[in-house]
Amino acid sequence: MTGASGPKVGSIVAEHLGRRHELVGVDAASGRFTRHVRDINDLNEVAWRPLLEGIDAVVHFAALHAPHRQTHSRNKFIQTNVDATSRLLDAARRCGVRRFLLASSTSVYGRAMRPTGNAAIWVTEALVAAAEDIYDETKLAAEQLCREAFAADFVTASLRFSRSFPEPLPSMALYRLYRGVDARDVAQAFTSALEAQLLQFEALNISAATPFLQGDCQALFADAPAVLQQRCPAFVAAFAKRGWPLPQSIDRVYAIDRAREVLGFAPAYSWQQALATAA
Repeated sequence: MTGASGPKVGSIVAEHLGRRHELVGVDAASGRFTRHVRDINDLNEVAWRPLLEGIDAVVHFAALHAPHRQTHSRNKFIQTNVDATSRLLDAARRCGVRRFLLASSTSVYGRAMRPTGNAAIWVTEALVAAAEDIYDETKLAAEQLCREAFAADFVTASLRFSRSFPEPLPSMALYRLYRGVDARDVAQAFTSALEAQLLQFEALNISAATPFLQGDCQALFADAPAVLQQRCPAFVAAFAKRGWPLPQSIDRVYAIDRAREVLGFAPAYSWQQALATAA
């Protein structure tokens, strides 16, 4: 696993994977689950070979992320997120690795998630991505590399997970309804993807289960409190108890039906767990 020392999601995924598999972590920073402290930008195919010997699957988390747009150049994003991924894919395939899972993001849908009418966007994998920035562009490029590499003996997939980093509790609880996920559920998804039968390249949404229905999209955009009261009154009561305001409009909902079907994905951590953890 690359990016195994990641402080927000990577190390949590590494910990969960390590419970079921022998994990070999690679990261530019040292960490509990990192065996090889190496920068993926410094590794060519020859340098990757000894790290990949005897490896059955690669889980590729190492990347520049959206916040790095403020500190890293466009070229650095391409080098890290695209070129390094390409080298790792080639090396893994040549070393006999059987499966390659890419950590991606729902951010790649970009402008396609911005409502142009009077309804929230129901975001399925069929929604055509429209990148908004260099992060989205390079993640989509990495996904395309994985798509092209798919073969019967080299299974590839991309898991597009939603917001999973620590943030203020009201936001975290709210986002679990439609655009956020607990890092432990991300770990569950990757664990399942290592073992699922994948007959083609898949780019899957990984998010918390939503109480909303696709038919709610217009009402969610126009009057979110009314839909919240109808679909999850306990959430409304919990926010009222704490004096937190409800959103007046919700602009998108991440649908996870495909991940349920393909991976058996069953997210366990909802808005209730977010509030309970902080209690």
